[in-house]
Amino acid sequence: MNFFRLLILALAIWLAYRVIKHYLGRPKPPAPQADSTSAPDMVRCEQCGLHVPKLEAVRDGDQFYCGKQHLEDSKKRTDQS
Repeated sequence: MNFFRLLILALAIWLAYRVIKHYLGRPKPPAPQADSTSAPDMVRCEQCGLHVPKLEAVRDGDQFYCGKQHLEDSKKRTDQS
């Protein structure tokens, strides 16, 4: 009977060791970086309404356009009016 108690005790110690080793050995997930995951500032094209990143938009005063063509079309439209 003492042998079985010793065997169960050894098994319990071994199992506890494996569980602790498993949880302590896990690599920690990397912390999220705010700069790389944040969305860029978006602006709306005055001509078509498409939202583009502010850094890629074509600017005319306080108005933004998705490309040079829409800026030119908008200027033509205001010149005709």
